[in-house]
Amino acid sequence: MEEELDITKLKYVLYARKSTEDETRQVKSIEDQIEECKIFAKRVGITFVDILQESKSAKRPNNRPIFRQMLDDIKGGKYDGILSWHPDRLSRNMLEGGEIINMIDEGVIQDLKFVTHHFTNDASGKMLLGIAFVLSKEFSDKLSTDVTRGTRRRLNNEGRI
Repeated sequence: MEEELDITKLKYVLYARKSTEDETRQVKSIEDQIEECKIFAKRVGITFVDILQESKSAKRPNNRPIFRQMLDDIKGGKYDGILSWHPDRLSRNMLEGGEIINMIDEGVIQDLKFVTHHFTNDASGKMLLGIAFVLSKEFSDKLSTDVTRGTRRRLNNEGRI
């Protein structure tokens, strides 16, 4: 039988992200994520040793230097787990989503905690995490398509195309 994980002894990193570098958009997004994560951490009794925040899209892989450094720091033993608002803060692409699941499989990431998603480190939990990543990717891809369609329609209505 596998030994139960004592989450109170793990070192978590709090990771918050907004999708845009534009200072005028999603102004309170990161601040709100951090506040909700702090409340959650206190409620469940976990300790986070760092707060990392990033204003970059997670749609394409290898676009977020702070995220990449966080994963490297986890591999180096600085952190045991990640605390975040939702899985879509970690990844909206399959490469990085798969990397996270692989790091869980390898025991490099010992735990994930989310305010809005319950993760368990078992076959079902990893499947549901993968589904959350897929849904995040679909949302991002669909949003891009919808914005392009709307822009094209607006330009057409203005007689530009």
